Amino acid sequence: MYTAALQHIKPGDWLTLLLGSIFVVLLTFKLWSGDLADKAIIRSGGKIFREVPLSRDQQIEVPGPLGVSIISIQNRKARIASDPSPRQYCVRQGWLQQAGEIALCLPNQVSVELAGSRKKYDSLNY
Repeated sequence: MYTAALQHIKPGDWLTLLLGSIFVVLLTFKLWSGDLADKAIIRSGGKIFREVPLSRDQQIEVPGPLGVSIISIQNRKARIASDPSPRQYCVRQGWLQQAGEIALCLPNQVSVELAGSRKKYDSLNY
């Protein structure tokens, strides 16, 4: 049954399928890969606590209602290294490296967001 269907596909059809597949792969990489980040925006209590460049390795202590969260920046990546929140979701998120990525510690009201030269949108609203 399948061999009969494959007999009707011409060389031009295979070329069209190949080019279409390559186009889809290229679009996937272009649209779903974020720009590299160049700064981290750290928030505490909904307000910007500090904006720091990712070019310098450092650790930043950020106060929150439950205690101090520690933001670690290394090799142009950032993460929440420790947090007093009970479930540790933000710590488990690991390293952030692309613009638009964010880690939130909701119980302690601390977040770190990476920003780059272009703003990345997950969706557009109007």
